[in-house]
Amino acid sequence: MSATRWFGAYHDLVIHSGVIALVSLMLLIMVRLTARRMIGHSARRGASLAEALYRSILSPLSVLVVLCGAYLIALQIDQRIRVRAFEHAIGSALQAGIILVIAWALWNLLEAYPRLRQSRGPELDPMIYDLIGKAARLGLLILTVLVVLRTLNFPIESLLTVGGVAGIAIGFAAQGVVSNVFGAMVVYMDKPFKIGEWIVLPQMNISGTVEHIGWRSTRVRGFDTSPFYVPNYIFNTHIVETPPRMQARRIQQTIPVRYADIERMPEILKELRAYIEGHPGIDHSQSQMVNFTNYGPHSLDIMIYCFAGTVQWGESLNVQEDVLLTAAQIISKHGGELALPITRVQMQGQDAGESTANPSPHAGGGAPANR
Repeated sequence: MSATRWFGAYHDLVIHSGVIALVSLMLLIMVRLTARRMIGHSARRGASLAEALYRSILSPLSVLVVLCGAYLIALQIDQRIRVRAFEHAIGSALQAGIILVIAWALWNLLEAYPRLRQSRGPELDPMIYDLIGKAARLGLLILTVLVVLRTLNFPIESLLTVGGVAGIAIGFAAQGVVSNVFGAMVVYMDKPFKIGEWIVLPQMNISGTVEHIGWRSTRVRGFDTSPFYVPNYIFNTHIVETPPRMQARRIQQTIPVRYADIERMPEILKELRAYIEGHPGIDHSQSQMVNFTNYGPHSLDIMIYCFAGTVQWGESLNVQEDVLLTAAQIISKHGGELALPITRVQMQGQDAGESTANPSPHAGGGAPANR
């Protein structure tokens, strides 16, 4: 058949299909321009909920316009070929397509809504929003699949029966997956940590910041920027430390003083105690002690035990640094010195009083000789 005869035979079909395609294209452009204008208007007004709604439906609505145009063109073709099965097929396909488009829009909205509510204020814990969003999307996915199968005339009852038998077999084979899902639920409900917190798994030598809590695993970003993907069942069987939730950071240091400064120790200890009791960076509601605790191998040991009034690691290190430097100044103020290891060597045939001392560089004193 020549092109002229073909066009003559299908003249109406071509014209009608072209008109439908042109109208669909114009409608598509109008929909996208209108939606983008509404998004911009909502953003300028600060209406974040409306903006999220428009963004969620923009792409699905565009697909819906194309889908309706394709359906109308298919109807034009059906009028020419007059095949009942084809008419039924395009009707079912349109219904299934509309269901999928609606589900797509709802999915986008369910993804955006938890983040939107978190940005508007701490009405609920962010982990609760995350859990609700994931559960809602899972329910939407299952419901959409069942409705689409029903629309396409698949026998749902048979599928559910087969799925029940297969589910038992899959359940035995996927016990680890189930354990991870229950682990995720325990994390969401018990909240031993949340996204953005620093956690430590001492038994696994993992330390870092929680970035994402999924159904199967939790992503922890180490301090060297390495990602750790921890299966969720681990949190049911292993110890989890959450340092940011501590009440205060402990400072426990031993200050070595020369044996030659034994008579100066009472005054040194007295001033050190007064300094710790008045330090503004120390949490005075916690235990604090300054005591002479031990005759060490080369020094008199003073223990300083207290807690910084912050849970931030860097800030607590600054407090500890100030305590150590000031302790050295107090010892020096009273004529004492910090002790460093010293070695005394007694030569054969030499009296003990004539033994040669070999101190370490800058040594300030030490213990009596070890024979």
